[in-house]
Amino acid sequence: MMLAVIARRPTDDIGFFDRDIWRFDEIAVSVSETKSSYRLNFSNITQFWLKVLAKKYIRLMALTRSFGVLQNYVTAITALSNSLAKHGATGTEVDITRDLAILYMADLKKANLAPDTRKKRILSVKLFLEIAHREGWVTLNNPTIFYSEDTPKVPKTLPRFIPEAVMHQLNRNIERLEPTIMRLIIIIQECGMRISEIAMLTKNCSIQDSDGDYFLRTYQSKMQKEHSIPITSEIFNVIVEQVDYVDQVFGKSCQWLFPVEPKTRVGRKNIRAGSPYKTKTIIDNLNWLAKSANITGNDGKPYHFTTHMFRHTVGTRMINNGVPQHIVQRYLGHESPTMTSTYAHIMDSTMKREFAKFKGLMVDIAGNVFDSDTIATDISRGADNVDSQWLKRHISAQALPNGLCAMPVVQSCDKANACLTCGNFRTDTRYLAHHKEQLERTCSILDTAKQNGWTRQIEMNECLRQNLINIIEPLEAQNDA
Repeated sequence: MMLAVIARRPTDDIGFFDRDIWRFDEIAVSVSETKSSYRLNFSNITQFWLKVLAKKYIRLMALTRSFGVLQNYVTAITALSNSLAKHGATGTEVDITRDLAILYMADLKKANLAPDTRKKRILSVKLFLEIAHREGWVTLNNPTIFYSEDTPKVPKTLPRFIPEAVMHQLNRNIERLEPTIMRLIIIIQECGMRISEIAMLTKNCSIQDSDGDYFLRTYQSKMQKEHSIPITSEIFNVIVEQVDYVDQVFGKSCQWLFPVEPKTRVGRKNIRAGSPYKTKTIIDNLNWLAKSANITGNDGKPYHFTTHMFRHTVGTRMINNGVPQHIVQRYLGHESPTMTSTYAHIMDSTMKREFAKFKGLMVDIAGNVFDSDTIATDISRGADNVDSQWLKRHISAQALPNGLCAMPVVQSCDKANACLTCGNFRTDTRYLAHHKEQLERTCSILDTAKQNGWTRQIEMNECLRQNLINIIEPLEAQNDA
């Protein structure tokens, strides 16, 4: 009775709770217009008592949870129903034991579900049973049949960014898309917004500050807050072009920036014309283009797009172009650095570029030239093929006023700042002028030392002079090449 008071809605009627299909609006849960599903389906929960518990649970959790979370709850409870039907002796609440929990987790693993999906389902059922027992909807011998160690370890996922070669193919063929979807894709690949945010943009989404710079203003439904990001004048012009297009096709009364076209690409009438695009429709159009235009990935097969890949691509590009992570976090609208760290993946191309910047034509005090081709090739093949000790010694090298020290930063130096006599010293053409200047000063000191017969000074500076000559000659040769 207490639950009925808590979860009552204006649409309540005698038959509502008996139905197996619930619309989200019936339980006062909002759903973005970009989504394709607006319903919860309890019909696959075969045990009547478990179905009743599931409905009570969803009615309660609808007070605080989003539609996506509620859908996950129903999916997890449905999986529990399947395990109960397969392994339960009675098919009743008596079967809710630790043994069933173990069999449930085994069924999830046999279904080849990803660790993250299995973890969510385990935690969802754990919470469901504990709340059902707590609220007095069912009496269980022990509601805690799952433990913290039961959840699988979820590996850190790498960003699913779109390779640059694929992006080039997409943009070469992008005009084959419907005009509205084409402009939507142009903006999303530059701004990295969530598809639910960009599809719900209104025509007044762009603003200009006092300095004349442009910003895109969005509402992040996931974070429930407004968010604005700087945009280029090119993107602003795309928005202006799309606004003009919408006004011509639908009139000024249409508020959406990217409404569904009046007709499909094959000429059929769109029954949803003028309303925001569904995420699935945008993905279908992208993958239709990939197939028809033969947009292929590295494996030579037609590339399969998802809209969230564009967000991953923007985040990864920013990280690899040296944008500080806290700026990326602000740009993408993440609540925490942990969310942004998903994109903190160093591309092979970035590793090679930074390596080349570090290495160039590197020489040591003996004039030996270090060949970067081998290590660059290893890097391009993946971290497993890279000599970790080499990376430890060289990528972590310490910067010096006139070069780099190849000694690991964790080690102490016993050379007393005499880098030009140390075998760990590396330098390149950036410091050539400095070395020439030092050579002149060294020669001057040598002349004075020889005139005065200072043996120790002659010995030290003669060694330094020779090392400087060894360094300068190959670097000058590179400049002349």
